[in-house]
Amino acid sequence: MESALLHRRQWVGFTNAPVTSVVSVNMPVKFLGKDHGVGVIMTNEKVGLFSNTYMTGQYAYKFKFKNNKFLHVALQASFMNIDFDASKIHIPDSEYHDKSDPAIPNGSGGKTLDAGLGVAWITPKYYVGVSASHLWEPGFDIGDDRSAYVARTYYLMGGYNIKLNNPLIELQPSAFFKSDAVTYQLDVTAKVEYNKMFNGGISWRKGEGFVFLLGVKIKNIDAGYSYDLVTSSALSGATSGSHELFIRYSIPLTKKREPGASKSVRIL
Repeated sequence: MESALLHRRQWVGFTNAPVTSVVSVNMPVKFLGKDHGVGVIMTNEKVGLFSNTYMTGQYAYKFKFKNNKFLHVALQASFMNIDFDASKIHIPDSEYHDKSDPAIPNGSGGKTLDAGLGVAWITPKYYVGVSASHLWEPGFDIGDDRSAYVARTYYLMGGYNIKLNNPLIELQPSAFFKSDAVTYQLDVTAKVEYNKMFNGGISWRKGEGFVFLLGVKIKNIDAGYSYDLVTSSALSGATSGSHELFIRYSIPLTKKREPGASKSVRIL
């Protein structure tokens, strides 16, 4: 079983800059001789005038193939609570600041259900995954009989583990692509892991800058920190960058076996 905590502060220095906190718990389940995975995620994020809370349940089915290769198929369902604070709307250099202007929403939000799905192919040497969130683009009210929606988002990622002559060092290049069919984000990462304990690397994010990564694994604890250095001319003068902290704790799950035999179970 694993529990994890992530906290991200994006674009420090911006007014109403995004802040995200995530708490998750997941574990493998053996049922009818098959491997499954279940998990719960709680997410709180503040983005601009929105303050959103998501409660998510996850389920994954694990198909096992020869040579230690696996196909994971996963579904998730979420309960979303979205708050929109229109009182903080600011229109600079405007001659008309009347808050009663019908063009300015009065603020609201809503509660709605959401869903996502994903598929991942995982082998000892490489992995690739594709997923989609906000499948039916859930809508919510922003006041005065007006509404908005959360756009469906698509994700594609993959990575490779490269063994070197030195068995203590492993290269782990990867790529991540995200799009809502209007805009997109592309990250390309080069990471090095030493002795299955220490890791570090750098990512390039198209149109924004670079991300520096540091991590450590000590027994059942996996912790990491990243710093986003913004080099984009549109952002660099207004923010000192972004910070992200991650920590995960794993509780080994073992079955009763004959003396001298042991087995660790990891899923997703």
